Amino acid sequence: MILATGAKVRLRNVGVRDLKACAAFKYTLSITEPLTEPARIRDVYDQTGLWTPDAGACAIEGLGETDAGRLIGTLQFYRTGPGVHGLEIGYILHDEDDRGKGYASDALRLFSDLLFARNAWCHRLQLIIETWNDASARLAENCGYASEGTLRKAGYSSPDEPSDCFVYSRVRD
Repeated sequence: MILATGAKVRLRNVGVRDLKACAAFKYTLSITEPLTEPARIRDVYDQTGLWTPDAGACAIEGLGETDAGRLIGTLQFYRTGPGVHGLEIGYILHDEDDRGKGYASDALRLFSDLLFARNAWCHRLQLIIETWNDASARLAENCGYASEGTLRKAGYSSPDEPSDCFVYSRVRD
């Protein structure tokens, strides 16, 4: 099912055909478990379609002559916490060669608008970006997200020594 279409990408529900490619990337289909084992991914997919009211994932699919129908990456959302009226978003482009071409910014704008449109209770979307990731920080700002501060030792790329992260948000109004 197509969720949204932009200038460079289309967002759609994750399909069975996408599961193998997504398995190579931890926590891109679920925030609560890595979902890298094919049998477990299929079990969760069969139960939820990888989309519930509180968390979900969608496929980023290319448009245009060279990218039409190609799985470029995924976006996911989940509740930020019980006391916050918002959702957190994560994203990944599977191939580094696809970075810097506008796919992620088109996808993040579409997804942000979609989440606000589908969730009247949601007043805030947020991104947690490790401080070393300048490209993601620029992308967030280009998509209307504002920097709110730093979460110390909140990073996820190294469990031994978590890095500091920036918090970016976009609010409904």
